[in-house]
Amino acid sequence: MSAETEPLVCSLSRLAAVDGGRAGLRDSSRQFTLARCSAAVSGGARWLLNLGLRSGDRVVLFGENSITFSVAYFAIHAAGGIAVPIGADVSAESVQQLLEDCAPSLVLAENPRNASASAARPLPTPEQWAESDAALEPRCSVENPADLLFTTGTTGRRKGVLLSHGNIASAATNINAFVGTSADDIEVVPIPLSHSFGLGRLRCWARIGHSLVLEPGLRNPALLYKRLVDTKATGLAIVPAGVALLRRLVGARFAEVGTHLRYLELGSAAVSPEDRRFLIDTLPTTRICHHYGLTEASRAAFCELHRDWAKPNSIGRPAPNVEIRIADEQGRSLPAAEVGEILVRGGMVMQGYWQQAELTRGTLRDGWLRSGDEGWMDDDGYLYLRGRKGDLINVGGLKVAPHEIERRLCEIPGVREAACVGAPDPRGVLGQVVKAFIVADAEPSELEIAERLRRVLPEHELPRLFERVAALPKTESGKIKRAELRAREVR
Repeated sequence: MSAETEPLVCSLSRLAAVDGGRAGLRDSSRQFTLARCSAAVSGGARWLLNLGLRSGDRVVLFGENSITFSVAYFAIHAAGGIAVPIGADVSAESVQQLLEDCAPSLVLAENPRNASASAARPLPTPEQWAESDAALEPRCSVENPADLLFTTGTTGRRKGVLLSHGNIASAATNINAFVGTSADDIEVVPIPLSHSFGLGRLRCWARIGHSLVLEPGLRNPALLYKRLVDTKATGLAIVPAGVALLRRLVGARFAEVGTHLRYLELGSAAVSPEDRRFLIDTLPTTRICHHYGLTEASRAAFCELHRDWAKPNSIGRPAPNVEIRIADEQGRSLPAAEVGEILVRGGMVMQGYWQQAELTRGTLRDGWLRSGDEGWMDDDGYLYLRGRKGDLINVGGLKVAPHEIERRLCEIPGVREAACVGAPDPRGVLGQVVKAFIVADAEPSELEIAERLRRVLPEHELPRLFERVAALPKTESGKIKRAELRAREVR
């Protein structure tokens, strides 16, 4: 087995054997070397096996950004189990449904009092696990399932995405190849490890062995900024909402971080033009990597903001070792500039949906993942996202994608965020019209917004209804919950 295809828990063990004294993981209360991390993973795996864990058993894992969570995640893999991370943003009702769906053998929590599951077993400390006398040979192979991740529900429906050890190893290899992470990097991660983006950064760490600084979140941008400066961080993973907070509360001082920040990975949602310009201006020498992907196919495409400045509306080109094409309803490839469904192929594409064979067959065809996103490619191979197929609005028989309208809305001074959905036509003529939910300052007025949009959008794409809201409903990773907005229009 080559280093490029081995399970990540094996990569971690190999790195610890070669250079175990280097800094590995750091959280708010402790710091572990690579060797200590690997020893704790082995100790945790033995603990799980002593509890009766069998190969293929699901293990639900509640936790925060901590060494405890990180070690437990890889310990589950080493013991042959399937990790089911669940974030703090998931409601108790949803947790109960997920537990029924995945039927876990164990439910573990770093702090059971903060977990939504009453049956959660407390995790030992990583220090206790690290006292294990002997290393344990990981009981997994590239074909075995590694993770069961439940999608964050922007459509209102959760699906269990089953990923093999080979899938997550391939994703880590591809991400590191594009971003350029090296063993000497010090990376700060303030995004939840229980979600696909944050978990991806933990996986990349296991492949490379650089230093990972785990932050509790983005609630305190000043503290995050201080951590970046104090550690002389060379890497940062962040969502667009975090960038917006840094721009407002730290501003031009963020340029100090740019003197040592080599790369920044940005993902999970679109970035506004103002925040994009802020990053480009304050981090002139930093590699700013914005990814496009799904839980089913992690980091399928990347753009690099400095390199791709001339194509600001593109979501980039295929990631290393990934193929992307645009197809019609029959799966036939379409030429450049024609809109169709985005199809993805690569080693990181999921095994399938948990206990949903029909949905899996409809999504995975001939090795290609049908993403459910519509888009197109230009002659240079750059990908452009039109929106989710289910998000398209039928205005008098004409299909309207909300993505472009939202982009134009956010270009209007005073409009901070926007989301568009289909709503019943009040006149009963067109079936649906576009309704815009906007987060804006006192100005501009709806009339001014409509007049500005009329200059850049065709008539059928113009919003006919507006609603100002204090905030848009979003997932923890910053994606708009369109299903929640659509539900308001059918009550």
